[in-house]
Amino acid sequence: MRTFALRFRWPKDFSTGLALLLLLSAWILNARADDAPARRAARLSFVQGDVTVDHLDNTAGDPAQINMPLAEGARLTTGEDGQAEVEFEDGSIVRLTPNSSLGLSALSVDPAENFHTQVTILHGLIYAELRASSKYFYVVDAGGQLISPIANTTLRINLDQPPATVSVFDGTVQVEHPSTPEADGYKKEVHAGESLTGDASDSSQYSVLQNVEQDSWDEWNRARDQAAADAALNRTSARDGYAGDQGYGWSDLDANGSWYDVQGQGQVWQPTVAQDADFDPYGYGSWVAYPGAGYVWASGYTWGWTPFHCGHWSYWNSFGWGWSPGAGCGRAGWGFGTGRGSGGGVFTVNIARAPQNYRLPTRPIHEPGILHPIPVGHAPPESGTGLRPSHEPRMIAGVPAEPMRPIGNASASKDRGATGAALRSDFAVDRVSRQPVLGVAGSVPASTIHGDSRSRAYRSVPSPVAGAGSEPPARQMRPPPPAQTLGNPAQRSTYPGQIQGEHPASRPSQPGYTPRSSPSPPPASRPMPSPAPHTAPTAPAASSPK
Repeated sequence: MRTFALRFRWPKDFSTGLALLLLLSAWILNARADDAPARRAARLSFVQGDVTVDHLDNTAGDPAQINMPLAEGARLTTGEDGQAEVEFEDGSIVRLTPNSSLGLSALSVDPAENFHTQVTILHGLIYAELRASSKYFYVVDAGGQLISPIANTTLRINLDQPPATVSVFDGTVQVEHPSTPEADGYKKEVHAGESLTGDASDSSQYSVLQNVEQDSWDEWNRARDQAAADAALNRTSARDGYAGDQGYGWSDLDANGSWYDVQGQGQVWQPTVAQDADFDPYGYGSWVAYPGAGYVWASGYTWGWTPFHCGHWSYWNSFGWGWSPGAGCGRAGWGFGTGRGSGGGVFTVNIARAPQNYRLPTRPIHEPGILHPIPVGHAPPESGTGLRPSHEPRMIAGVPAEPMRPIGNASASKDRGATGAALRSDFAVDRVSRQPVLGVAGSVPASTIHGDSRSRAYRSVPSPVAGAGSEPPARQMRPPPPAQTLGNPAQRSTYPGQIQGEHPASRPSQPGYTPRSSPSPPPASRPMPSPAPHTAPTAPAASSPK
């Protein structure tokens, strides 16, 4: 903590002395906040179907919310029709197919501001795109096999039944099974186009296939990558000055709105959906729990991560709502800072300028016990045809503003394909050079699918606890994936309903403001599809020597 010496004489004017005392108290609190360990949160960036987030005390979970901040120790579980995606600060992602479960073992920032992430696959089929860099370190535990990227990697991990099968589509990973007093372990590099499976009877043994067998969910994963590749084409330079260590969520802004350089205001972003005169930044989403902070806001819009964790929203007549980056953006670690309406140092509402008669959102009272999500508002009507970001000049704060043009390279994206596209759409930015932090590119080309560490102390995530005197229920295998379409698949959640795309609406020159509607009950769950068996690879294997 900072130390200081201050010689203070109380002024004769009591009000002046009180003001100085308050300023001094605020300085001390800010010094303590700066010295406190940085808190991290992974982003729940995609939710569809039945997905739950279990509480840290291992009690029954709550329905997952899009843009929910996931703290260390959280466990994410997908049901029979559930799919989910978790995104980390540097753009690395982990995707869960139905009947899968993932625990966030550790999310930490060391004194040198390096990010350490450890996740545990409890069961199921998981896809991951992990960046290999000198600042972001990843370890994935799959039934005792510790997987870490050596070069930027795209991989599939099947832990329907142990031991896990690790299949690498792109890049290189190290798979390690640590030694124990009872048995030796191993370390093995697995490259693009290879699959490794451990030996269930001998922890020192493994087999390697020189190909990657097809799984029915690979196409779903490729569709998610294609959506990320499409988003990367809309990239502007706006993030370069602000993203810093917090690269996640910025591609959503480029793909779902327009950036403007405004004289006297700096850069301003407006979501396309804000063309609706009734748009309210806090009109659609949920209040969710974050450990140590109580209720925090999780926007229901697919782009609603970055604009609610830093910077501020403002409203201008004839333009509407816009968001400006700035305060809090790009710092190592992630937490909730002070803001208007915070009432205790927790960032809740980042609105700097509101329209006339606007009712500021109210943060729910933090009652003792478990905090369940509180939905707010309704999803806007879904448009038949999605709008593209505007590239026309606008008047903002009484001055003309030119839109920022995309700098994405369509031909380069086409040449590289969609594999690993999540790592190219969201990424951290070096705060000195303002260059993207893209990690180590693999030297082996991405694999063709056939049939169509860094060591650190490791903390495990506890498995779900069954009721007294009962056995955990047997899991059903996952159903076949849904039909895929070009672009980003529609995102749905049972609490509240999610949308994909945005809708057009005209804006009067002096719009009136309508207060948001009261919460509605969650919609009914979709019917569950019939389960289908999962196909396991059967190619011959080369066993490791004893």
